[in-house]
Amino acid sequence: MRIFNGEEAVSPVLSVLLLVLITLGVGILLYNFVMGTVRNVTEKVSPQPFSSLSIENMSINSTCITVYIRNSSNRDFTIDRVYVNDQPHDIPPLTVLIPKNSTWKVYIPGSYTIGTSYNVKITFTSGHTLMYLKRY
Repeated sequence: MRIFNGEEAVSPVLSVLLLVLITLGVGILLYNFVMGTVRNVTEKVSPQPFSSLSIENMSINSTCITVYIRNSSNRDFTIDRVYVNDQPHDIPPLTVLIPKNSTWKVYIPGSYTIGTSYNVKITFTSGHTLMYLKRY
C-alpha cells in the first residue's frame, strides 16, 4: 500500500465515531421499519370491539351493583356469566336476555364496601365480553 507524502489519513477516533453514528442511524431506521410493520399486522389481526353492546353506567350501594347495558344491535343477547373482581356472581333471574335496541338494568346482589373499586365483567353466550371499573 502506498501512502502519499503530505496526506494524512482519518484519525482512528474520528473513524470509530463515524462508524458508531452510521450504525446508530441504520439501527433507528430498521427499528422504525420493523415496528411500523408489526403495528400494521397487529391492527389487521386484532378483533374489533363489539360496538353494539356497551355498559352505559354502573351504580353501587352496599347491597347491589346495578349495571346499565345498551344493546344497539338488531338481535337479542343473553348474559352467560357475571364477575365482580374476578369472582363469579349469580344474578336474578338466572337467565338475563338483553333485548335488541334497548337499555337493560342488571342487578348484582352482594355486600359492597365504600372506598373499594369494583371491576364488573359480563360475558354473553355469543362470546362477547363487557367490563366496567368503578369505585364505590
